[in-house]
Amino acid sequence: MNEDAKERVEREEREGGVRRTNQVENWLCKVQEFEGGVDQVLEEARECDRIKCFSRCLPQNCWSSYKLGKRVDRLLNEARELQGKKREFSNFTSPLPSPAILAIPMVKTVGLNILLNEVWKWLADEKKTGMFGLYGMGGVGKTTLMKQINNELLCTNLKFDVVIWVVVSKQVNEDNIRDVVRKGLNIKDEIWDGWSQNHRVHHLLNILAEKKFVLLIDDVWARLDLFEIGVLPPSPKNGSKVVFTTRSKQVCHQMGANETCEVSCLKPEEALTLFEKNIGKSLENCDDDIQRLAKDIAKECKGLPLALITVGRAMAGRGHPHEWHYALTTLRDKPHQLSGMEEVYHILEFSYNSLSDSIVKLCFLNCCLFPEDYLINSHDLIGLWIGEGLLGDTKDVYTMRDRGEYILGSLKMACLLESEMGGNLGLQYVKMHDVIRDMATWIACDHGQKENKLLVIEYEEEMSMEMMPKWGQAEKVFLWGGLIGNINQTPPMCSQLETLFVRETNVRFVPSGFFESMMACLKICDLFNLRYLNMSNTRIHELPEEIKNLTRLRWLLLNRTSNNVLIPTGVIASLALNVFSTWESGIWESGLDQEEEMVEELGGMQELIDLSIIVRKSSSALKIFQSLQRCIRRVKINKCDNLTCIPLSHSLKGRVNFLHLEVLHLRYCYMLVKMEITQGTGQVPNYLCFPSLIEVLVEGCGFSDLSWLVHAPKLQKLTVWFCDLIEKIIGDEIAGEKLAASELFSCLELLDIYHLPKLRSICDHTLFFAKGLNIKIYYCPGLKKLPWDSSNARGSFSMSGDGQWVTLQWPDERSVDEETTFGEAEEMTFGEAVRKMKDRSKWYSRIGFRVPTQWAE
Repeated sequence: MNEDAKERVEREEREGGVRRTNQVENWLCKVQEFEGGVDQVLEEARECDRIKCFSRCLPQNCWSSYKLGKRVDRLLNEARELQGKKREFSNFTSPLPSPAILAIPMVKTVGLNILLNEVWKWLADEKKTGMFGLYGMGGVGKTTLMKQINNELLCTNLKFDVVIWVVVSKQVNEDNIRDVVRKGLNIKDEIWDGWSQNHRVHHLLNILAEKKFVLLIDDVWARLDLFEIGVLPPSPKNGSKVVFTTRSKQVCHQMGANETCEVSCLKPEEALTLFEKNIGKSLENCDDDIQRLAKDIAKECKGLPLALITVGRAMAGRGHPHEWHYALTTLRDKPHQLSGMEEVYHILEFSYNSLSDSIVKLCFLNCCLFPEDYLINSHDLIGLWIGEGLLGDTKDVYTMRDRGEYILGSLKMACLLESEMGGNLGLQYVKMHDVIRDMATWIACDHGQKENKLLVIEYEEEMSMEMMPKWGQAEKVFLWGGLIGNINQTPPMCSQLETLFVRETNVRFVPSGFFESMMACLKICDLFNLRYLNMSNTRIHELPEEIKNLTRLRWLLLNRTSNNVLIPTGVIASLALNVFSTWESGIWESGLDQEEEMVEELGGMQELIDLSIIVRKSSSALKIFQSLQRCIRRVKINKCDNLTCIPLSHSLKGRVNFLHLEVLHLRYCYMLVKMEITQGTGQVPNYLCFPSLIEVLVEGCGFSDLSWLVHAPKLQKLTVWFCDLIEKIIGDEIAGEKLAASELFSCLELLDIYHLPKLRSICDHTLFFAKGLNIKIYYCPGLKKLPWDSSNARGSFSMSGDGQWVTLQWPDERSVDEETTFGEAEEMTFGEAVRKMKDRSKWYSRIGFRVPTQWAE
């Protein structure tokens, strides 16, 4: 019976998922003890027989024989009892409980170690609790990272009672999530099935309240209420932690993540390693042409693991260079036709489908009209959306821009666009990952069914006679880049073309009849329907008089044109424009009289609500500030030699006259000494004269101070260069209580002062600067003190300069990072940093101030 029982339980245990019951284990142990007793009795009996054989004449030990017989009798009774108990067994084995952590099968990862270490440090730090959000675009490796975290917890000494892995996905099923959690807690099926939903939530909360757990939640698409599911939110009291992944940064905020981290695409060398793993052999053993082509193919995937794996598998076993060349060409021109890539797009398309509404989706698809790796100016992109009519049909351009910014933010948080900065100008740009762009193009072309629906042309050869027939199927055509110099062909009848963009090209002439072929639908050239005309970044040098026939034109943009654009007299006045912009263009350089006429025309345009302009005549500057207060958004007054004062008044019953003014540049107006702001009689001083002003540049002007900045509470960027007479940025006439009420510089992000030989003070009163402020001070030898101290330092900030400002007064014990010209950074006190600067006589030094705990907000 014992052998039969052992054979059965061992067989069932080998099959997995079960263990022998305690009843069977106890019985087998007792049988083993019984067998030991039997062996001992038999040994004693054999010993008695030996004695009897060797000495027949010795008297027998009757007492010993009697005791041995009694033991035999007891063993026989015990055997019968064990036989009976074995027959009572109903089950020999029972299911194994779920382990605290289940290993998840996976291959060796590439490029995730840094992120893994960051999450691991957070998990190991007992002082840190709450939630850690990992976000990133689809296919970037978030799930792989979570699997690695899970498996690392298998062999760690971190003291968690249980680790539970949950996959949420887009269609959330809370019952399924609860079921996964209860299995992780070893709650039996028969118990769970007997509870109502409310009881299940209640019991899960109670059980988890007694445990220190880690909950790994993969693929979260919207805010998940853990409490409603039955998961007690992690807290310092229970020491538990939650790590989750999502494609949306916004979800991290909605979930209340304590820390977040973006999972980014792989670096080039990591990408090539992952690609090589999936083709199944080392590239070193391949033909030289294949090695080169393989690197180019991997480069086309732009570090996206999902694409690298898919394309790598598609190329596994391919041994001829022509195969690799075909794959590279297809990936560049028609990527959806390469094996497996449509599957990639379907996975990425979930992010597109999750966008809030059809307008946001259309705005996203518009981004694929820009070339690969193109840095898209955020303002230009929003302008494109407005021109396409996606942001509504309203005269309130500021509301339209705000909506555009909101949509842009949504696309960035969904990881469908990436933020970029545009150098020292601080311009905001966005960029679309190439694979995301390919996916967007695939969607926009009816999931690859209409390949010529969108045409993005970057090379002149794509304008050949053979390529022109594609225009007949196109709805949008974009011509981009300096490699297009001439348009020599007239396209066929473009019966579906709605949008034509010619941007940043060297095109100077178009053939006769070029636009006539597009008149059916083209909004950009239809003389009756055209509402938005953007000729920015072009070489245009004159507007034709016929432009006055565009009776529905509401937006005219001439920003950053390379030539001096001539606008005939009367053209602008004949248009009912809402927006007119000549920002950063060379307009009127050769004809200042035309400038006066233009400004006069603008002053009489009642529909105009958004004006960006550059002027060079004093009369034009004064006209702008007196007659165009309601609509001016950006103004640059450049080289007005006889301009001495700009008088401003905002006394009309508390009305804010410069409501929309955002950017003000005053350049090389050497006689300009005063910005005179007057209040109405008996009115309380109003410090919201410039409520929207965020950027001010004063260069080469005659001001002794810039106290008028007290009227700009939202100022973010202040640049003051080559003003030889400035002694203070904010003068003595502004009282301390007025400064406090104005919140001056409370939003400032950059203070750049350069070559101010007489500057002694920023302000004699204490000011509260914004956290993260960047201060640049060069050639200001008289400046000895900054307008704040340890009591009002609200956050870390950085300073850079030429070494002259090292005598600035600051607490010596203040902790800083000091960086040299060569980028070497070292932590030290402020006093030590100043002494090092003096000793080394550096022409450039940068200090990043750290806020001690007692000074932090």
